[in-house]
Amino acid sequence: MSPAIRRIDLSADLGEAESAAHLASEEALWPLITSANVACGGHAGDSASMSLAVERAMRYGVALGAHPSYPDRANFGRISMRMETSALVDSLVEQIGALHRLAAGRGVPLRHVKAHGALYNDAHRDAGLAITIVQSIRRVDPSMAVVTSSASQMRTAADGAGTPVLREAFADRRYRPDGSLVPRSEPDGLLIDVEEAAAQAVSLVETGSLIAQNGRRIDIEFDTLCVHADMANAVGRVQAIRAALGMN
Repeated sequence: MSPAIRRIDLSADLGEAESAAHLASEEALWPLITSANVACGGHAGDSASMSLAVERAMRYGVALGAHPSYPDRANFGRISMRMETSALVDSLVEQIGALHRLAAGRGVPLRHVKAHGALYNDAHRDAGLAITIVQSIRRVDPSMAVVTSSASQMRTAADGAGTPVLREAFADRRYRPDGSLVPRSEPDGLLIDVEEAAAQAVSLVETGSLIAQNGRRIDIEFDTLCVHADMANAVGRVQAIRAALGMN
């Protein structure tokens, strides 16, 4: 399938800026994407950054989503946490609800929810955690979709609850043969090279597949293609992907 035939939803995780340079990079990304996953207080973000994200989504016609995490700002939500289920639900409902209320106040729908960092990775295999995430989303707004890997337990939990699913693939992350992501801590976990990320995006769109860490091609079902805003040269990477996909 050629890029011209398939409509491409290009997404980024935003509202995470911790420096002026990171904020400037995020500002440059908004007009280049079609959907955004916005940090809502767990690992990053506050009412000011969320309000700014709602305004930018309105200005650029970007579909808005929440990006909750384990409540762990010190580690940017990238460390697994052991929490009582009720405490995690309360935290996720608070995070998602905060952005949902701000968006509703401006008449902007919150379309989806994507877990962040360790929470996303843990729920890939942990069925109980996946169910907890889906239940938390449904407590805020059962019409919202779950953004997750097609191979994740979150997809199974969402299907079981009747919650919409947006299957996600990554243009700038290396995959394991089982369809999970190579951890950022491993040397080849991130596709830093702009052209390599663009080539992976083209492979995903044209063939629905990519080359995994072991050199073998694997199939990846997806509805939305994510690029990370916190990686070096994020704007250049998105521009290269857009050009390779014929989106410019």
